[in-house]
Amino acid sequence: MNSSILRKISALTTAVLVSAGVALVSAPSAQAAQSDMVLYFDRSYREVIDLGKTGDSHGDITITHGNLSSTPGGKNVGTYASSQITAVMTIPGGPQSRKIDMSMTLDKGMIYTTALMSANGGTPPTKPVAYAIIGGTGKYMGVAGQVTLNPISDTGYKATLRFVR
Repeated sequence: MNSSILRKISALTTAVLVSAGVALVSAPSAQAAQSDMVLYFDRSYREVIDLGKTGDSHGDITITHGNLSSTPGGKNVGTYASSQITAVMTIPGGPQSRKIDMSMTLDKGMIYTTALMSANGGTPPTKPVAYAIIGGTGKYMGVAGQVTLNPISDTGYKATLRFVR
């Protein structure tokens, strides 16, 4: 593909992702709520699938997964998996936007989330990232809300979940 087509695809992808994020944030049910659950993520796997030009480029996919616990380093209460697509980048290794889809599998069902976040290429986030809760299964069927993921180590995160329905 030539670079003009790639730029157009990138611009369209960005517009769609931003529009979806604005729609979720401005939805009437998106009211502030108390913390309903706190989970700790321990990432055990991370792989980058280089689909575009060699090195950081549009369309690269990062896959991660690991365990969930109720306390840092505590007993396993579930697992998580995420896929991240590099949607926008300025220079290799520099700031880039990533579209992230993440699922959390717990004893009573699954929680599905999505986010658009910014980080430097080839690195995990170093600042909190807010994910929209877009649904679930089992006990979590029909949920909506927000997950805030705070980095606490190179492979660990504290997730604060707030449900609005």
